[in-house]
Amino acid sequence: MAPAHPAGCQCGDEDAHVILEGELAHLYQHIDRDNVVALNAQEGRDGKVVIRPWDERNQDDEWVESDADEQLILHIPFTGNIKLRSIVIRAGPAGFTPDKMQVYANQLLDFDEATSVDPTQTFEVPVSRDVVEFAVRPAKFPSVQSLTLFFPSNHGEDTTRISYVGFKGEFSNFTRDPIITVYEAQANPADHAKIAGIGYQAGSDIGASGYGHK
Repeated sequence: MAPAHPAGCQCGDEDAHVILEGELAHLYQHIDRDNVVALNAQEGRDGKVVIRPWDERNQDDEWVESDADEQLILHIPFTGNIKLRSIVIRAGPAGFTPDKMQVYANQLLDFDEATSVDPTQTFEVPVSRDVVEFAVRPAKFPSVQSLTLFFPSNHGEDTTRISYVGFKGEFSNFTRDPIITVYEAQANPADHAKIAGIGYQAGSDIGASGYGHK
């Protein structure tokens, strides 16, 4: 019998849950918070504020919110190599909740590039004020140095709001120096291309990702 899904999990894939048996570490202490970047975020909404310890996951004092439209990108680097097992987010309220989350492993993407690069895995996001856990396909995330989370649309509001992002998995130290890339943190709305025609099934794995841009 396959093990039970984590509470709130939205992966839609039974096979992805086999690896989730037993205890997995929360990876908060292994996130390079000072280099977390939010693209198309409202001024003053620093992306790193949503990277919180697990016991602060339900706090509503800070959040990151999109600016020019409902699209939002979060780039999260780690301080070592991660074997990723799940992503945990808290969003909303209501229509401010993203309806999709596209995840890219070891990819530094802006909005234009998101139209040409296949996500490592894609999830449908339900409307909920609780934290929601998404179990990933472990084979797609065996050695992660950074993750890019792209929220292309939401459940009806003009902007998208995220208040918590966390990860579970296994950590190991770098065996070589990581590559650091600097983003323009505040995107110019005139340069922000609207991404149309995006529609995937929950838990679909469109393709594996690597370093660099296409």
